Amino acid sequence: MFSLEIRIRSTDIKGRPLGWFMMIISRAKKFVMFLPWKTASQTMVLRLEPFNESPYSAFFYFNSYLHRVVHQHLTCAEFVCLPESRLGYFMASFVRNPYDRVYSGFHQLQKDIREQPRCEYPNAWIRDLVMRQLTDNFSQLCQAGFQFDRWLALVGDEQIHDIGRNSNFPLHPSHYWTHVAEQQTVDFVGRVERFEPDFQEFLSRVGVAPMEPRNANVVNLEGASASNPFGYRYLDRMNSRSIDRINRLFERDFDIFGYERVAT
Repeated sequence: MFSLEIRIRSTDIKGRPLGWFMMIISRAKKFVMFLPWKTASQTMVLRLEPFNESPYSAFFYFNSYLHRVVHQHLTCAEFVCLPESRLGYFMASFVRNPYDRVYSGFHQLQKDIREQPRCEYPNAWIRDLVMRQLTDNFSQLCQAGFQFDRWLALVGDEQIHDIGRNSNFPLHPSHYWTHVAEQQTVDFVGRVERFEPDFQEFLSRVGVAPMEPRNANVVNLEGASASNPFGYRYLDRMNSRSIDRINRLFERDFDIFGYERVAT
Protein backbone atom coordinates (compact mmCIF):
# COMPACT_ATOMS: atom_id res chain seq x y z
CA MET A 1 0.00 0.00 0.00
CA PHE A 2 2.83 2.41 0.82
CA SER A 3 5.73 3.26 -1.46
CA LEU A 4 9.15 3.74 0.09
CA GLU A 5 10.03 7.38 0.55
CA ILE A 6 12.83 9.17 2.37
CA ARG A 7 12.35 12.74 3.51
CA ILE A 8 15.49 14.82 3.03
CA ARG A 9 15.91 17.36 5.79
CA SER A 10 18.35 20.23 5.76
CA THR A 11 19.78 21.73 8.93
CA ASP A 12 19.54 25.21 10.34
CA ILE A 13 22.48 27.52 10.97
CA LYS A 14 23.11 25.75 14.29
CA GLY A 15 23.20 22.31 12.68
CA ARG A 16 19.79 21.22 13.99
CA PRO A 17 17.32 19.38 11.71
CA LEU A 18 15.20 22.02 9.99
CA GLY A 19 11.56 21.78 11.00
CA TRP A 20 12.02 19.85 14.23
CA PHE A 21 11.24 22.53 16.77
CA MET A 22 8.53 22.47 19.39
CA MET A 23 7.71 26.04 18.45
CA ILE A 24 9.64 29.00 17.12
CA ILE A 25 11.07 31.12 19.93
CA SER A 26 13.03 34.28 19.16
CA ARG A 27 14.76 35.89 22.11
CA ALA A 28 16.19 38.63 19.92
CA LYS A 29 12.79 39.61 18.51
CA LYS A 30 10.85 38.45 21.58
CA PHE A 31 8.21 36.35 19.88
CA VAL A 32 6.80 32.83 20.00
CA MET A 33 5.21 31.25 16.94
CA PHE A 34 3.12 28.16 17.61
CA LEU A 35 3.03 25.40 15.02
CA PRO A 36 -0.40 23.77 14.79
CA TRP A 37 -0.59 20.58 12.76
CA LYS A 38 -1.32 21.12 9.04
CA THR A 39 -1.17 24.92 9.13
CA ALA A 40 1.97 25.62 7.07
CA SER A 41 4.21 24.90 10.06
CA GLN A 42 7.15 23.70 7.94
CA THR A 43 7.00 26.84 5.81
CA MET A 44 6.95 28.88 9.02
CA VAL A 45 10.06 27.12 10.31
CA LEU A 46 11.83 27.60 6.99
CA ARG A 47 11.12 31.31 6.82
CA LEU A 48 11.73 32.12 10.48
CA GLU A 49 14.79 29.89 10.90
CA PRO A 50 17.26 32.84 11.16
CA PHE A 51 15.37 34.10 14.22
CA ASN A 52 14.70 30.77 15.90
CA GLU A 53 16.46 30.29 19.23
CA SER A 54 14.26 27.55 20.64
CA PRO A 55 16.09 25.35 23.16
CA TYR A 56 13.69 22.46 22.54
CA SER A 57 14.11 19.60 20.13
CA ALA A 58 10.67 18.87 18.80
CA PHE A 59 10.95 15.48 17.23
CA PHE A 60 9.44 13.18 19.85
CA TYR A 61 11.27 13.55 23.13
CA PHE A 62 10.42 13.51 26.83
CA ASN A 63 9.86 17.02 28.14
CA SER A 64 10.80 17.35 31.82
CA TYR A 65 8.39 20.26 32.39
CA LEU A 66 5.37 18.46 30.94
CA HIS A 67 6.38 14.94 32.01
CA ARG A 68 5.37 13.44 28.69
CA VAL A 69 6.62 12.84 25.16
CA VAL A 70 6.00 15.86 22.96
CA HIS A 71 6.79 17.14 19.48
CA GLN A 72 6.71 20.36 17.47
CA HIS A 73 2.94 20.86 17.68
CA LEU A 74 2.84 21.93 21.34
CA THR A 75 -0.44 23.63 22.32
CA CYS A 76 -0.97 26.83 24.29
CA ALA A 77 -2.13 24.91 27.36
CA GLU A 78 1.15 22.99 27.32
CA PHE A 79 3.24 26.09 26.65
CA VAL A 80 2.10 27.78 29.87
CA CYS A 81 4.03 25.07 31.76
CA LEU A 82 7.32 26.10 30.15
CA PRO A 83 9.58 28.84 31.54
CA GLU A 84 9.40 30.77 28.24
CA SER A 85 5.71 31.40 28.85
CA ARG A 86 6.65 33.87 31.57
CA LEU A 87 8.87 36.08 29.41
CA GLY A 88 6.01 38.19 28.06
CA TYR A 89 6.89 37.57 24.42
CA PHE A 90 4.58 38.36 21.51
CA MET A 91 2.72 35.13 20.71
CA ALA A 92 1.27 34.16 17.34
CA SER A 93 -0.32 31.24 15.56
CA PHE A 94 -1.83 30.44 12.19
CA VAL A 95 -5.11 28.56 11.78
CA ARG A 96 -6.79 26.79 8.88
CA ASN A 97 -10.34 25.86 8.01
CA PRO A 98 -11.33 22.49 9.50
CA TYR A 99 -12.29 20.82 6.21
CA ASP A 100 -8.88 21.26 4.62
CA ARG A 101 -7.02 20.49 7.86
CA VAL A 102 -8.80 17.18 8.33
CA TYR A 103 -8.32 16.09 4.74
CA SER A 104 -4.67 17.13 4.74
CA GLY A 105 -4.20 15.37 8.09
CA PHE A 106 -5.56 12.14 6.61
CA HIS A 107 -2.69 12.15 4.11
CA GLN A 108 -0.12 13.29 6.67
CA LEU A 109 -0.88 10.28 8.86
CA GLN A 110 0.01 8.00 5.96
CA LYS A 111 3.20 9.93 5.27
CA ASP A 112 4.27 9.69 8.91
CA ILE A 113 3.72 5.93 8.86
CA ARG A 114 6.13 5.69 5.94
CA GLU A 115 8.78 8.02 7.30
CA GLN A 116 8.91 8.04 11.08
CA PRO A 117 10.17 4.44 11.45
CA ARG A 118 13.35 5.58 9.64
CA CYS A 119 14.06 8.44 12.04
CA GLU A 120 16.44 8.53 14.99
CA TYR A 121 14.96 8.74 18.48
CA PRO A 122 16.58 9.93 21.72
CA ASN A 123 15.65 6.73 23.58
CA ALA A 124 14.51 3.23 22.64
CA TRP A 125 11.40 3.52 24.79
CA ILE A 126 10.33 6.70 22.99
CA ARG A 127 10.74 4.94 19.65
CA ASP A 128 8.66 2.03 20.98
CA LEU A 129 5.95 4.47 22.05
CA VAL A 130 5.90 6.18 18.65
CA MET A 131 5.79 2.83 16.83
CA ARG A 132 2.77 1.77 18.89
CA GLN A 133 1.05 5.03 18.03
CA LEU A 134 1.82 4.56 14.35
CA THR A 135 0.44 1.03 14.57
CA ASP A 136 -2.82 2.37 15.99
CA ASN A 137 -3.07 4.91 13.17
CA PHE A 138 -2.19 2.32 10.54
CA SER A 139 -4.80 -0.13 11.85
CA GLN A 140 -7.49 2.52 11.66
CA LEU A 141 -6.49 3.44 8.12
CA CYS A 142 -6.47 -0.23 7.11
CA GLN A 143 -9.92 -0.73 8.59
CA ALA A 144 -11.11 2.18 6.44
CA GLY A 145 -9.40 0.82 3.34
CA PHE A 146 -7.42 4.08 3.15
CA GLN A 147 -10.62 5.84 2.06
CA PHE A 148 -11.17 9.27 3.60
CA ASP A 149 -14.89 9.11 4.42
CA ARG A 150 -14.65 5.64 5.93
CA TRP A 151 -11.60 6.69 7.96
CA LEU A 152 -13.25 9.82 9.38
CA ALA A 153 -16.29 7.78 10.40
CA LEU A 154 -13.96 5.63 12.52
CA VAL A 155 -12.17 8.54 14.20
CA GLY A 156 -13.38 8.87 17.78
CA ASP A 157 -14.20 12.17 19.43
CA GLU A 158 -11.43 11.49 21.96
CA GLN A 159 -8.84 11.36 19.18
CA ILE A 160 -9.73 14.93 18.25
CA HIS A 161 -10.18 16.44 21.70
CA ASP A 162 -7.66 14.67 23.96
CA ILE A 163 -4.10 15.88 23.35
CA GLY A 164 -2.57 13.16 25.53
CA ARG A 165 -4.14 10.13 23.89
CA ASN A 166 -1.82 9.73 20.88
CA SER A 167 0.91 12.28 20.23
CA ASN A 168 1.10 11.00 16.65
CA PHE A 169 -2.50 12.05 15.98
CA PRO A 170 -2.40 15.82 16.59
CA LEU A 171 -5.57 16.61 14.62
CA HIS A 172 -6.94 18.80 17.39
CA PRO A 173 -9.00 21.96 16.95
CA SER A 174 -6.95 24.98 15.87
CA HIS A 175 -8.02 26.95 18.92
CA TYR A 176 -5.86 24.63 21.06
CA TRP A 177 -2.99 26.75 19.69
CA THR A 178 -4.66 30.13 20.27
CA HIS A 179 -6.81 29.79 23.41
CA VAL A 180 -6.60 28.55 26.98
CA ALA A 181 -9.71 28.20 29.15
CA GLU A 182 -11.86 29.86 26.48
CA GLN A 183 -9.61 32.94 26.42
CA GLN A 184 -7.37 33.91 23.51
CA THR A 185 -3.78 33.86 24.70
CA VAL A 186 -1.95 34.66 21.46
CA ASP A 187 -1.50 38.23 20.28
CA PHE A 188 -1.87 37.47 16.58
CA VAL A 189 -3.89 34.92 14.61
CA GLY A 190 -3.18 34.45 10.91
CA ARG A 191 -4.98 32.28 8.39
CA VAL A 192 -3.45 29.81 6.00
CA GLU A 193 -6.07 30.83 3.44
CA ARG A 194 -4.48 34.28 3.26
CA PHE A 195 -1.02 33.24 4.33
CA GLU A 196 1.19 35.75 2.51
CA PRO A 197 -0.47 39.00 3.65
CA ASP A 198 -1.02 37.66 7.17
CA PHE A 199 2.57 36.45 7.44
CA GLN A 200 3.88 39.84 6.33
CA GLU A 201 1.62 41.48 8.92
CA PHE A 202 3.09 39.21 11.59
CA LEU A 203 6.63 40.20 10.51
CA SER A 204 5.67 43.85 10.82
CA ARG A 205 4.24 43.29 14.30
CA VAL A 206 7.50 41.73 15.55
CA GLY A 207 9.84 44.14 13.80
CA VAL A 208 11.16 41.84 11.07
CA ALA A 209 11.68 43.16 7.54
CA PRO A 210 9.51 41.70 4.75
CA MET A 211 11.00 38.58 3.22
CA GLU A 212 10.71 36.74 -0.07
CA PRO A 213 8.35 33.75 -0.04
CA ARG A 214 9.98 30.40 0.71
CA ASN A 215 7.69 27.41 0.97
CA ALA A 216 8.22 23.91 2.33
CA ASN A 217 6.38 20.64 1.75
CA VAL A 218 4.58 21.70 -1.41
CA VAL A 219 2.31 18.76 -2.17
CA ASN A 220 0.45 18.20 -5.42
CA LEU A 221 -2.71 17.54 -3.39
CA GLU A 222 -2.78 21.23 -2.57
CA GLY A 223 -4.70 23.00 -5.29
CA ALA A 224 -3.90 26.60 -6.15
CA SER A 225 -7.53 27.62 -5.79
CA ALA A 226 -10.91 26.24 -4.92
CA SER A 227 -14.14 26.23 -6.87
CA ASN A 228 -16.55 26.28 -3.93
CA PRO A 229 -18.00 29.56 -2.59
CA PHE A 230 -15.89 29.57 0.60
CA GLY A 231 -12.52 28.80 -0.97
CA TYR A 232 -12.25 25.37 0.65
CA ARG A 233 -10.10 23.02 -1.42
CA TYR A 234 -11.21 19.53 -0.52
CA LEU A 235 -14.98 19.56 -0.10
CA ASP A 236 -15.49 17.65 -3.33
CA ARG A 237 -13.39 14.80 -1.88
CA MET A 238 -15.68 14.13 1.09
CA ASN A 239 -19.29 13.10 1.46
CA SER A 240 -22.04 14.88 3.39
CA ARG A 241 -21.59 12.67 6.46
CA SER A 242 -17.94 13.68 6.66
CA ILE A 243 -18.85 17.35 6.33
CA ASP A 244 -21.42 17.03 9.12
CA ARG A 245 -18.90 15.26 11.33
CA ILE A 246 -16.28 17.95 10.80
CA ASN A 247 -18.90 20.61 11.53
CA ARG A 248 -19.56 18.96 14.89
CA LEU A 249 -16.02 18.00 15.90
CA PHE A 250 -14.58 21.43 15.10
CA GLU A 251 -17.59 23.52 16.10
CA ARG A 252 -15.52 25.90 18.23
CA ASP A 253 -13.07 26.58 15.39
CA PHE A 254 -15.90 27.60 13.09
CA ASP A 255 -17.30 29.91 15.77
CA ILE A 256 -14.03 31.44 16.98
CA PHE A 257 -12.34 32.01 13.63
CA GLY A 258 -15.42 32.79 11.56
CA TYR A 259 -15.09 29.99 9.03
CA GLU A 260 -18.28 29.29 7.12
CA ARG A 261 -19.97 25.98 7.82
CA VAL A 262 -21.08 24.08 4.74
CA ALA A 263 -24.69 22.91 4.96
CA THR A 264 -25.46 19.41 3.72
